[in-house]
Amino acid sequence: MNKKLMAVAVAGALAAPGMALAQSSTVQIGGSITTFYYKHDPNNASTGQSSDILETSEPEMFVRGEEKLGGGLSVWFQCTSSLDGMLGGSAAAAGLCGRNSGIGFKGSFGNVFQGNWDAPQKLVFNQGRQWWGGTNSLTGGSAVLLNGGSASGAANPVTSVVGSPVAGAVSVTTTVTSNNPGAFFRRQANSWNYHSPSWSGFSVLASFSAANEQTGNPEASTLSQRMYSFAGQYQSGPLYLGVGYEQHSDYNPGNITVGAAASAYSGGTDTNYTIVAGYKYGAFNVRALYSKSEYDVTNVSNLDVDGWALFADWAIAGPHTLRMQYATVGDTSGSSATPVGSYKGAAASTCGNNGGPSTVSCGNNTGADLWGLAYSYAFSKRTEGSVVYSRMSNDSGASFSKGKTAATGGNNQTTYGIVLKHRF
Repeated sequence: MNKKLMAVAVAGALAAPGMALAQSSTVQIGGSITTFYYKHDPNNASTGQSSDILETSEPEMFVRGEEKLGGGLSVWFQCTSSLDGMLGGSAAAAGLCGRNSGIGFKGSFGNVFQGNWDAPQKLVFNQGRQWWGGTNSLTGGSAVLLNGGSASGAANPVTSVVGSPVAGAVSVTTTVTSNNPGAFFRRQANSWNYHSPSWSGFSVLASFSAANEQTGNPEASTLSQRMYSFAGQYQSGPLYLGVGYEQHSDYNPGNITVGAAASAYSGGTDTNYTIVAGYKYGAFNVRALYSKSEYDVTNVSNLDVDGWALFADWAIAGPHTLRMQYATVGDTSGSSATPVGSYKGAAASTCGNNGGPSTVSCGNNTGADLWGLAYSYAFSKRTEGSVVYSRMSNDSGASFSKGKTAATGGNNQTTYGIVLKHRF
């Protein structure tokens, strides 16, 4: 990433009788600012008007530091903070060090660190989307359809087991859903991470979350909330291949509540596979992405969803670039009638109206498509402007939203506007 660096190199000797120790450290400051001004048409008169929106998209400032310890070993830190308040005047959404931040050691073995960092599965997904956003309302949407949305700076969900209101019935598990436990597009807090060096183009990534949230579980509870994420990548010349896998233990994305003793839930395993293939040929950069998620919604039922996406850039000449994205998610399948986020349950006894919008727990016609087109002009290596059009189209039984207003079954939402991005 292009950036303006403020670097301070410190070298000296700490004197002691008969001994001197040399130290060297570097500090860098940089970041990026992205602003959107666009028209949003929700096509849903009952929940929102068509309006123009001016906002930032993930603006950030980072401070990085590294100290060389000798023998090829370094200790490093990074604190990346949000600048979301620069247009709206509100406090930064992610707060100080709320974006990719951590501390660790790196050397010939790779990079081992603790932090709040994008999970390996998300990093593979990002290689597919690249310029396009994951979940924002103008350039994003692919992660909404394919990964169940995002969870940024999120810890494991906090779960609690409560007694059933029916005497003698099995207990029911409830889940706090504020960090979107159904999302596989995560910046995971309280995580250990390993990023390997490149071995002739091959590299591996791994991450797992600490189980901080388990301190609230009784000793007898079987719940053990944790995230595991792994990825393997190969990059050589114009070719990129990546495979990501992520597992959530006891995240309980179906959010079974008190009173639902018939479908009592005491935990399960949710998984996602993401595969990305990309190739650069001259002025063209094309990437294909496939994603499959499976949720253990209850003790005896599951919900499956899969989809794919295609992204392409054409560097026409000089500062001019055309970009395209297309993403589609199919109908849900599996044995669960309980929805997970915007994924509708797949096993209702009656669907009615061929899975129409009046029936929320039905797997028929629950897919959606996303189209996006953009023209970008590079004013310099650090500053770029773009004109963007994006449309999310729901099947009759789906209600995926671009994030500003709720969607109804069969609803289409469109956005079009301008983007300004500057790196410093």
